Amino acid sequence: MAIIRRLNYQHLLYFWSVVRTGSLTRACEELALSAPTVSAQLRVLEERLGEKLLMKSGRRLVPTEVGRMVYSYANDIFGLGQELLDAL
Repeated sequence: MAIIRRLNYQHLLYFWSVVRTGSLTRACEELALSAPTVSAQLRVLEERLGEKLLMKSGRRLVPTEVGRMVYSYANDIFGLGQELLDAL
C-alpha cells in the first residue's frame, strides 16, 4: 500500500507569506504569530517536503530554486482560495 503524502496548507501559507512579504518579521505581523512559531513551522514544511525552501541572503530570507517553484504553486493555490471567497 502506498503512503499518501499530505501537505499542511497552514505551513504552506506561512512559507508563502514570508516569500511574498520578503521578511519573516512582516509575515509574522501579517499572520499575527511569533517568529519562533513561524520559523518552527517552516522547518517542519522543509522536513516534510525533503527540500530546503529558504536561504539567508544578508539579513533576508530568499527562496531557493525549489522554494521558488513551491512559491509559484502556493501563489496559485492561495489565489484560487481568494477567488472562491470573492465568488461567495
